[in-house]
Amino acid sequence: MDIRLNLKNKFIIMVVVFATLISGAALLLSSRTIADMVDESYRSRANEIAATVARVVDPEATEKLTDEVMAIYNATQDKVGSDDWGSPAFEAYIAKYEHLRNTDEFKLILKQLRSLQEVNDVDCLYLMAVDYEDKKCIYVIDAALEDECPPGTIDPLYEINYGVIEDHSLGFPAYITNTDEYGWLVSATSPIYNSAGKVLCYAGVDISMDVIRAKQYGFTLTMAIALLGMTVLICLITIAMINSRVVNPINQLSETALKYRKFNDLRGNSFEKLKIDTGDEIETLHKSMIQMEKDIDNYIQNLIETRQQLNTSKKEAAVMNELAHKDSLTGIRNKLAYDQEEAKLLKEFKQGKRDFGLAIVDLNDLKGINDTYGHEYGNIALKNISQLICEVFLHSPVFRIGGDEFAIILKNNDYDKIETLVAEFNERLAKQDEQNQEPWERVKGAIGYALYDPELDSSVDDVFRRADQDMYQKKKAMKGENVR
Repeated sequence: MDIRLNLKNKFIIMVVVFATLISGAALLLSSRTIADMVDESYRSRANEIAATVARVVDPEATEKLTDEVMAIYNATQDKVGSDDWGSPAFEAYIAKYEHLRNTDEFKLILKQLRSLQEVNDVDCLYLMAVDYEDKKCIYVIDAALEDECPPGTIDPLYEINYGVIEDHSLGFPAYITNTDEYGWLVSATSPIYNSAGKVLCYAGVDISMDVIRAKQYGFTLTMAIALLGMTVLICLITIAMINSRVVNPINQLSETALKYRKFNDLRGNSFEKLKIDTGDEIETLHKSMIQMEKDIDNYIQNLIETRQQLNTSKKEAAVMNELAHKDSLTGIRNKLAYDQEEAKLLKEFKQGKRDFGLAIVDLNDLKGINDTYGHEYGNIALKNISQLICEVFLHSPVFRIGGDEFAIILKNNDYDKIETLVAEFNERLAKQDEQNQEPWERVKGAIGYALYDPELDSSVDDVFRRADQDMYQKKKAMKGENVR
């Protein structure tokens, strides 16, 4: 009798512990995995939308409106931040910007932002400038349909985004916050550049996560109740198994449960393989374990499918990112790609890696070709000189940084042989001129370059300026030759 009671107690403890561990692990794993996948998906979406807005909004209207907002901001002595929202002082401060709503630039950008809001199904898109010295964010325009931030509204630049002070091109990478005022939000910004490549302001997006968070909590609560109910059911059934006739089936279930805990047996239908026909609560327990196994298997399969869908979305985002960095006419990398590579060069420069150079190529007489023969032939000329640059500078990244201007980052072999490559480039241009081709086929161009010199250069921009000056000297010399 003592042995039977002892076995009963051990059996009950084992089943309770096992059921609790499985339930707790399943609940923790599922809630954590889903939360991570949802957070990553929302961050990725916020970054994509911010980058899209930065590319779509009218740059000239943005530059003018931003300049007007910042002119008022800089001229105002008593600035009032959003912490004083609704106060007389705040209303008086914001009134300084109210006339900007009637400008054509404000109306154009507002229309573009609200169109993008509707397409992307978000509540808030906005443009903001940054006072890097005072670490403040100044709203240029907010397209929210409710509770918009008026032009001139000042928010603090949070420490998480201080990286933008040193590198304006970083923007605000997507981050998630939870506040009493706004709830769960994922926010991101992307820089907007003017024609000179200077950061004007930042395109931002706020995406509410309150609904998805509520669904997550609801799912976790439902799962917890279901697992608790299943655990209680298993424990009650087990307590009823006190006679010797159930010892062997319980031992079988116990051994199977231990195997089920191993990852390799996680989806092997191990409980279903057991043959238990006791006709009592043990058989009911067996069927419950089979159903639990199927439910968990199905749930894990759903998680796997969800992760696969997210991976597919990431691949699609990668393709979109590649297109965003490619010049649509020539197929080479564009100004945005060059800015990112320049940022990498600057980082390497600060780390002491300074064996690099820059070459600048300018296509001659593009305007003449466009005016005389049409833009389609001007496009052919751009493609021809782009192809020639890529063929000569085979080991260097080539970028189209302006209408008729190209940049080459010189490293390694091309860095060492730059004079030879420049000579080859000029020689191939000259051969085209001798072949009596059409003007758009025998393209002409000026090339200049500069290699980093510690006595002349203190930054990557210094090298770029020297390369650009060298190119213009060559271009000026070429014009002189044409005159003679």
